[in-house]
Amino acid sequence: MPIAVNTIPPLRPYVAPPETKADIEYCNLRTIDLSKVESSVESEREEVFNEFKRAISEDGFLYLVNFGLSQEQIDRQFAIAQHALIDGHMTDEEKKDLEWKYLNTGKYTGYKPRGYWDIAKGVKDNVESFNYYSETMCDGPHLPACLRPYIQDIVDFNHLHEYINKLLLKMLSKMLELPEDFLWNEVQSHNGPIGEGYFRQMMFHPTTAERNKAAGNVQMHGHQDYGITTLLLSQPIAALQVLGKDDKWRYVKYKPGGMVVNLGEVLEFISGGHLPATRHRVSGCPPDQSEYYRLTIGLFCAAKNDVSLAPLTQSPLLQREGYVNRFEPGTEGVVDATKIPTAEEWRVARVLRSQTQPEDIVVTNGVRYNKQYFKGIYVLEPV
Repeated sequence: MPIAVNTIPPLRPYVAPPETKADIEYCNLRTIDLSKVESSVESEREEVFNEFKRAISEDGFLYLVNFGLSQEQIDRQFAIAQHALIDGHMTDEEKKDLEWKYLNTGKYTGYKPRGYWDIAKGVKDNVESFNYYSETMCDGPHLPACLRPYIQDIVDFNHLHEYINKLLLKMLSKMLELPEDFLWNEVQSHNGPIGEGYFRQMMFHPTTAERNKAAGNVQMHGHQDYGITTLLLSQPIAALQVLGKDDKWRYVKYKPGGMVVNLGEVLEFISGGHLPATRHRVSGCPPDQSEYYRLTIGLFCAAKNDVSLAPLTQSPLLQREGYVNRFEPGTEGVVDATKIPTAEEWRVARVLRSQTQPEDIVVTNGVRYNKQYFKGIYVLEPV
């Protein structure tokens, strides 16, 4: 009987960089044990839901643990990204041929070269990444040769959103006092491994104190994600920062074996502000970590293309407590359903404005928004 031979080439083991010893200020994020969301013990289910509700309402970011991946499986995803982005197995020709064309497509598909965006005067970004959508999450010439042997690992990892995001959306639906499966069935996209969302392997190059100073200690400007939820594998380099309600930036601390979760703008729009998309950025890392590459593995979950961003006025929560309407009349003096953007229209608009600064800041009820003209109306984008 023939013996099957494993033809997948071995990867260099991923070894996580050491945590910083610098005295920096961290966010006090809550930790949600995902295994308890569907516990047979009612008190456990209620306890985790109430903690989740506080995390969403007060922090906008949270940690997940016990979400179905071992540390070995997590390290394998980092090892795959390391293989392509750090170890240099993607050729210069592949980088050129597979370079993203998001200004033409409205999607981040493919390879992002270093130095694409302006971070400050005379300073370009320090980031390379490779980005996958459902239609490109398969073997073929749209992938560099070094990643093709591992595409099934990537697909399997992305299928995790069917478990993780379903439970998150169940609790978010409950917060809106809607049926528990509402957001999963009516809003989340389901085509392919990651629906209409995307998967990103990202690598920040080592930096210097001089570069950090010239860039204002920023590697990626403050922004909100445009989709539903973002799921990031926690990693040790201290650089991700969250903007607190007191307008102070604080670092997100490493949670070994954990995942960092935040909400996107689609949920903020349709919840009328009850499910906020929190502003975050990537800063320069502390000096004792500056010599290391920073790898990020992220799933960016997205809504169905045709979902309207209008508030879910059928939500008892919105009916009882009110909501912020993010759509204002333009030159025609009206806002009707045909003018409110769909999730796809908003995605394309946001992708085309990647890493650009807000242009028209307005304040409504003490909250700052970036006022964007869109299809004859004004859209108040949370900032």
